[in-house]
Amino acid sequence: MPPPEFSPSRYFLRVLLWLPLFFVLWYYLAGLFTIIPAHLSEWVINLVYPGAVMQVEWVNRELEYITRFTVAAGDGLRTGNAVVTINPLLYSWNIPVLLALCYAVNDTLFSNVRVIIAVIALFPMHAWGLVAEFFVNILFRMGSAVAEQVVVAQWQQEVAAFCYQFGYLMLPVIGAVSVWFLANRALVQALIDSSGEQSKS
Repeated sequence: MPPPEFSPSRYFLRVLLWLPLFFVLWYYLAGLFTIIPAHLSEWVINLVYPGAVMQVEWVNRELEYITRFTVAAGDGLRTGNAVVTINPLLYSWNIPVLLALCYAVNDTLFSNVRVIIAVIALFPMHAWGLVAEFFVNILFRMGSAVAEQVVVAQWQQEVAAFCYQFGYLMLPVIGAVSVWFLANRALVQALIDSSGEQSKS
C-alpha cells in the first residue's frame, strides 16, 4: 500500500511533468510503436474482407495500405491499386499519457514489467482505429469508383462508421484509463481512500 503521506495532487503534478518528455519520445519513436498495430490491422482487414490489403508501408509517419481495389490514373488511360493513407498517431497518442500515469507513481508501486504490458495492451485498440478508418476510407471517402468494388450490406457500412467514431473519439481515452486502472489498482485504491478521507474532513 502507498505511504500515508500519499497525495493525489502531487501525483497528478508528476504526471504533468512527465507528459512533455513522453510525448516527444512517442513522436520520434512512432514507427516502432506502430509495427504491431499495423500488422495486426492488416491481418484483421484481410480477415474481414479477404485479399483487401496487399501490403502495408510506413511512409512519412503515415501508414499506406496498398489494396487490390483499382483506380483510374490521372490521364484516364491507366489503372493502379488504390492506396489508403492513415495517420496512426491519431490512435496512439494515449501511449505517452499512459506512460506518464505509470511513471508518476511512487517507487514502491512502480514496475517496468507492468508498464511494458500496459503499453502492449493498447496495441489492439490502436489496430481497431486503423481497421475502422481503412473501411471508412474505401466505403465513403475514396469515391464511388472504389466503393463499388467493395461488396457490403448497408448495415455493414453503418457498423464501419460507428466503429470509426468510437475508435477515433472514445477508445484512446477509454483504453488508456482502463489499462492504467488495471495496472495500478493499488494506486487507484489510494486515490479512492484519499478522496474519502477528504470528504469526511
